[in-house]
Amino acid sequence: MTRKPLPLYALLGLLLTLGACSPFKASSKAAPASQIVSTAAGLDQPLADDDSGTEEAAPAHAAESLLAKLLLAEGGRLEAQGRCRDALQHYEPAALQPGPTQGQALVAVYLCQWQLQQPKAAQATFGRLIAHELAQGRLPLKLLFRPGETRYLADPRVSGPYGMWLRQLTGPLLDSRACLRLIGHAGPSAVEQETAELPLRRAQAVQRQLEGLAPALSGRLRSEAAVADEALVGSASDDWRDALDRRVSFRLRPC
Repeated sequence: MTRKPLPLYALLGLLLTLGACSPFKASSKAAPASQIVSTAAGLDQPLADDDSGTEEAAPAHAAESLLAKLLLAEGGRLEAQGRCRDALQHYEPAALQPGPTQGQALVAVYLCQWQLQQPKAAQATFGRLIAHELAQGRLPLKLLFRPGETRYLADPRVSGPYGMWLRQLTGPLLDSRACLRLIGHAGPSAVEQETAELPLRRAQAVQRQLEGLAPALSGRLRSEAAVADEALVGSASDDWRDALDRRVSFRLRPC
């Protein structure tokens, strides 16, 4: 099987080290923050928006799109140097430019704001990102879980913002009148495959949380298990390295 490449942007690596209650194997070392960011992902880099428009409209957006790409490139260079505060000076104007890179810019702004411990700003940016992605007909989120369990990943650097994510999701989702599939996944390890219902139970746990936050969503959410063999990593290591395989993902569906 040819596995899908990991997302270009992945989330999150903040706050604390791995919790003492983590069920990870004793031989597994705590993940460095940089590796959590790049491997234990929860937020996909959004796809480029469909911004083709009409032939007349395309030239009008060409300059804005080029500017946004240049701003993102410079912001990425600064962020790679550990200069997120400086990178924001490029990411934020890029996020104001309508066009195919706006979702990517919003992700970059959110990541830097969170790393700089600006929770209010990060929350507001995340709300903008959710509204933008719903308008594009997609929801590029993943919630990651502990091996063999329906509880979120123990590392608060990854799962810490999940409550905020779900709260920020409910309003735009209600306004969009869209319905949602919650798709549970399990990894290929023996621990993950021990219970056949684990993927569905994970999806149902997220559904209950969403319905608790917004009872009006009842009837618009559907939990299901992913088809077999949808591992993104496939290492069966049951630690932070294959956290992407233990996930609930989201897909919009007609109501």
